[in-house]
Parts: sequence; structure tokens; C-alpha cells
Amino acid sequence: METRLANVVVPTVFDPYVAERALHLNKFFQAGVLVKSPVLFDKLAGGSNTFNFPFWQDLSGASEVLTETGDMTVNPITADKMIARRQLRGKAWGANDLSAQLSGANPIQAIGDRVAQYWATQFQSFLTYSIRGVIADNAQNDSSDLIVDISTETGLSATSANKISAVKTIEAVMKQGDRFSEITAIAVHSAVYTTLVENDLIDYVQDSASSMSIPTYMGLKVVVDDDLPVIAGSVNGYKYHSYLFKSGSVAFAENPGKYVANETYRDPKGIGIDSLYTRRQFAIHPLGFSWVLSPDAGTSPSDAQLYTLGSWDRVYNAKNAGIIALISNG
Repeated sequence: METRLANVVVPTVFDPYVAERALHLNKFFQAGVLVKSPVLFDKLAGGSNTFNFPFWQDLSGASEVLTETGDMTVNPITADKMIARRQLRGKAWGANDLSAQLSGANPIQAIGDRVAQYWATQFQSFLTYSIRGVIADNAQNDSSDLIVDISTETGLSATSANKISAVKTIEAVMKQGDRFSEITAIAVHSAVYTTLVENDLIDYVQDSASSMSIPTYMGLKVVVDDDLPVIAGSVNGYKYHSYLFKSGSVAFAENPGKYVANETYRDPKGIGIDSLYTRRQFAIHPLGFSWVLSPDAGTSPSDAQLYTLGSWDRVYNAKNAGIIALISNG
């Protein structure tokens, strides 16, 4: 009996499998950068394109010397908010695109894995676009206090001083001051990773749950992602963005809400064509920053709007923000 998409895509089985698998395939989730947020999940069930994401300001000020007669001053605990943005994306495929998976021994898992990998890669891209936008805001409005830029506009003439190194990575990490130890991961383009390998700066740690060797750099988990920004130098060559992260510095939630996450359609014309439609309603939010794009009338931001200057604004102080950029020529 021929296996059809409608037989494979059973929502009660397929939808949760793809959603969970896409998250676990995400490199940033594996590195502990991206974390699930129940708050964002609940907010996505509402109707607004943007929603408040509250947080408490740090407690500060000197303590008081206690006396037998004096009362302590009661200081306010101050709440503030970030603004997160709902995102909606979709993708459809025809049966020919999935024919190899349909003919396999376990078509549900085969097609689910393929769809999950697609969305895992997409979510990684949306994350890096958002971080690029956050860094653009930092350069424009916060005196680049989260950026170390060692690049030159003449990338073809770049020297070791313009490329990633332990010294410059330490400088970037120390942007966090006495909270430097909270930095746990670094994301780099493969060109930058090549420099690290050539300089024998990569160590490998055995994963306790598998036979995989996990690359680390100066004790940091390494994410290699070629969707990280590659900016052409004004003269020649390229400048590469690398990002350092605190654990859990990007919040994520996916909630289909009123939308059908995965559904099939069969066009009966001719020999008939089966199609699989997938939709994702989600939020990817760098903690410590607010979405401030105006005007913002679309149902979902475009890729360019995620990284455009003016889309994000920092609401945490620099030491609490969990993202730092190191810009180099490799």
C-alpha cells in the first residue's frame, strides 16, 4: 500500500514530535544559550503582535547600620519590562520533495526529522539576525560597551592582530566585569573557527550522553554557524561577527495557538499532488532588550527588520546583558 502524506502527518503525533525535535536540533539550545520560556508561551496565546515581558531591577544601595531606636528605610523593589515580538513563519513542500522519506521504513520519523531540521536551522537564523540587531543598537546608542572590534576594512591585508585570539576573547569576556564567569558559550562563523583550529585553540570534551566530541574554546561551548553576520569591508575582504553568551541569554517559545502547525493537502488534478504545509508561531527574544521597531504593522518582522538598526533597545545594564560581540577579519 502506498504511503501518503495524510497517513503520516497525524497532528497528535507529528506536531509535538517536530516541535520538540526542532528545538533539540538547534545548536544554540544544545549550547545552553536558547532556553524555553513559559512566560512567552503564554503570551503567544494572546492577540497582540507585541507583549510585555516583565523583570525585576537589581537591588542596590548600601546596607544600614541597625540601632535600638532607629527604623530602617523601606526601599522600593522596582519592576521593569522588555517588549517581545510575535513571529509567524511558514513553509510548504510537495510530495516529490519528500518522496525518499515516504518510501522508508519509518516515514513518520523520517519526514518529521527533515521538517524539524529545516525549522531548527530557521530558528538559528532568526536568533542570529536578532543578535545582529541588538549589536547594531549597542554600537549606535550605548557607546559599543558590548563590542570589541579588531577588524580592518582591508580584510585581505588583515594580520593576526585583526583575527580572533585568546587575548581579544578575554577582552570581550571582561566586558562583563566581575560577572565574566557567567559567559559560557561563543558562536563563530566557520572562517573564524578555522583560525581557532589553525592556532590550536580548540579543545574537545567527550559528551557523557553520546560518543560525540564537543568543541570548546577557553572553556566556552562553541557554536559554528555560517548564518552569523559576514560584512564586506569598505575596501576589500570581510568582517565576521562572533557572539559570546551567558547561559540562557535568549528566551524561546513556540505556541501554534489558532494556527494549524502542520497539515496536508492533496490536489486531485492529473495524477494528484500531495503537499505538506507547516506554520510556526513563536518568539525568540534576547533577554535584556526590547523590540522597539516603529512603525511595525506587519503580522511578523522580516529577516531584515530583525537585524535593522532601530528594531531593538537595551533595557538591562551592560553587566546584566548576556551578549557580547567580537568583530574580526577571521
